[in-house]
Amino acid sequence: MLQEIIGQVSTQLMSGLKEKVGLDPDQAKQALDLSKDSLVSSIGQEAISGNLDGILNMVNMGASANQSPIFQKLLGGLDKDLISKMGVSPEIAGKISTVVLPVIIKAISDYKEGNLDISDFTKMLGGGLGDSLLGKAGGFLKGGLGNLFK
Repeated sequence: MLQEIIGQVSTQLMSGLKEKVGLDPDQAKQALDLSKDSLVSSIGQEAISGNLDGILNMVNMGASANQSPIFQKLLGGLDKDLISKMGVSPEIAGKISTVVLPVIIKAISDYKEGNLDISDFTKMLGGGLGDSLLGKAGGFLKGGLGNLFK
C-alpha cells in the first residue's frame, strides 16, 4: 500500500523534479523510482529496528515533519542512494530529496483522517514486512506479559 500511496503523488513529483531540479523526463522517472525504493526500504528498516514510534511521530507531525530526526535520516539515506545509484552530484541529490520526501511524507500523513497508529502503519507497509512487524510486536507482548506471571 505504501507503493500505491507514493504512486498517487507520482505525477506531482515528476512535475516538481522537472521544474525545480531541471531533470528531463527520463531522469525524473529514474529519480522517482529510485526514491520510492530507497524510502520504502529505509522506512521498513526503521520499523524493523523498532523505531515505529519515531516514524509515526514524524508522519503525524504534518507540515513540521522535516524537523524530525527520522525525516533527516531518510533525507540523508535518499541523498546517498541518489548519488551512488543515479550518479548525480550531492547538490542535485539534495534538490531531488527536498522535492520528493516532503510530498511523500504528506501523502502518507494524509492516508487517514487523524493520526496514524501502528495498525494503520503496518497495513500501509503491507505484505511480509507488515506481518513481520505484527509478529515481532506479538512476540514481544507474549514474552513480556508471560514473564510478568512467572
